[in-house]
Amino acid sequence: MIRSIIIAVTVLMAAVLFIGCQVGPNLSPMQLRQLTTRTIEGSYENVFKATMTVLQDQGYIIKNTDMNSGLLVAAVDRQANAFATILSGDLSTSVELTSTVNKINATSQDLRINIQETNFTRGAWGSTDKSVTPIYDEKIYQGLFNQILTEVKRREALQK
Repeated sequence: MIRSIIIAVTVLMAAVLFIGCQVGPNLSPMQLRQLTTRTIEGSYENVFKATMTVLQDQGYIIKNTDMNSGLLVAAVDRQANAFATILSGDLSTSVELTSTVNKINATSQDLRINIQETNFTRGAWGSTDKSVTPIYDEKIYQGLFNQILTEVKRREALQK
């Protein structure tokens, strides 16, 4: 009886780990750029500040900004709940996002966003292991770009 329970738990844990370790599709550099970059109509400053506002609205903590280079770095940490810790050994997850705004002209900017997730898990003998996975979910990127575009338009309307 105990042996069958141990086998069942082991199989369940292996399935959870296998599902959690799958990496996104293999994309070419050009496909990655198409996924992670959009041209936004608006001033450079407006696009930069709108991106920062949307990320803060999403719960990200702004870690670094440089308006001259267009770089913005933000992160959000999530603690795993007790159930996830017991089943998979997950301790926490950190999502880091970088964005760059590149000026095309006075009214058009290229915005590129990259997202990666770091999972911290219990390792052998009490150590902590981490795995870093890039995020390539089209829905996530499209949602962020739509929110940023909406914020750019809102800011423009306030400036008139």
